[in-house]
Amino acid sequence: MLWSEVRELFPNQYVLVKELKSHYVGEHTLHIEEVALVRTISDPHQAWIELFSAPAGHFVYHTSHPEIVIELKTKPMVRRRSIHEN
Repeated sequence: MLWSEVRELFPNQYVLVKELKSHYVGEHTLHIEEVALVRTISDPHQAWIELFSAPAGHFVYHTSHPEIVIELKTKPMVRRRSIHEN
């Protein structure tokens, strides 16, 4: 389903979707073209919870956005001290 179709069917709602078709623009910008609607989420607090518990390839987005654009961030290196270091 195209994002424009999801927006038309479920205006001003949070939705849990699965990415079906996407492409990169540059190294760190992902444009999602097609999604599979999993379900709508009426409560913003529940949307926040779902965002962090969604399986890989799934995400929560609000239908007020004209397109799905995700800026990908790389995780900074975290150096931990070994328990054997003095």
